[in-house]
Amino acid sequence: MATGFAAIQRNAITSTSGYKTLFEKITEKTKGEKKTFSWYRSAVKSEASSYNKNFSKYILNEKSDDVGAVQDQDENELRRFPVQGHLYMFEYKAKMKHLKYYDKFPLVYVIQATKKGEFWGANLHYMTPKRRIMATRKLMEGRIDIPKVCFHKYLQSQVDGLMIDLAITEWDTAVLLPTEEFVKNAGKVSFPVDKEEVWSDTKDTFYDKIRGQRLVKGYGTKQSREMAI
Repeated sequence: MATGFAAIQRNAITSTSGYKTLFEKITEKTKGEKKTFSWYRSAVKSEASSYNKNFSKYILNEKSDDVGAVQDQDENELRRFPVQGHLYMFEYKAKMKHLKYYDKFPLVYVIQATKKGEFWGANLHYMTPKRRIMATRKLMEGRIDIPKVCFHKYLQSQVDGLMIDLAITEWDTAVLLPTEEFVKNAGKVSFPVDKEEVWSDTKDTFYDKIRGQRLVKGYGTKQSREMAI
C-alpha cells in the first residue's frame, strides 16, 4: 500500500446519498485488510466490467470531430479512444526504449488527442497522493496546474484493451487508488521502479508547471463547439 495512503483513506469523504464511488467500492472489498498494488489493479479492472460499453458508439462517435454538448459525463464508461478534458485509467506498454521509466497502469488527464492514434496528457501517478488531490481539485474547478514532468505522449496502439473514462464525480477518489506500476525496460525484460524514486524526481521539478484553463470535449453529438469551464 502506498506510503500515506492509509491516512488519506481514513479522511476520505463518504457519500450519504447511497452512491458509492469507485474508491469506496474497492475500499469496501478490502474488508479493512492491506492489499497489494496488483490486487488494487485487478479490483479496478473487475469493477470496470460493470461500466457502460457500446461498441457501435466507438465506431460512430468516438473518432468524430464533434464536440459534446455537456461538460462532463455522469458515470464511468469504457472507451476505445480518449478525448480532451477527460480523465482515464488504462493499461499501457511504452514503445520508446529510451524512457527512464514509465507507468504500466496510468491515470491520465488528456489535454490533446488526434485521429492519428496519439494523445498527450498528464499522468497524475507521477505525484504523491496528496499532490494528486490538489491537482485534481483544480482541474474540477476548471484550471490546469500540473508539473511538466507529469506530461507524456501516448500511442493508442500501445494501450492494452479499453480505457476507463472516469465521471468527474469520481476524480477525487480515483486518485487515491494505489494502482501505479512504474517499470523500466532492459531489452525484453521489465524491472520494477520504486514509486518513491518517481515522486522524488517529480518533487525536484514540482514548481515547473503547465498552467492554463481546462478545455473539455465530449462524445457523439452533431454540434461542433469547444467549451472552456
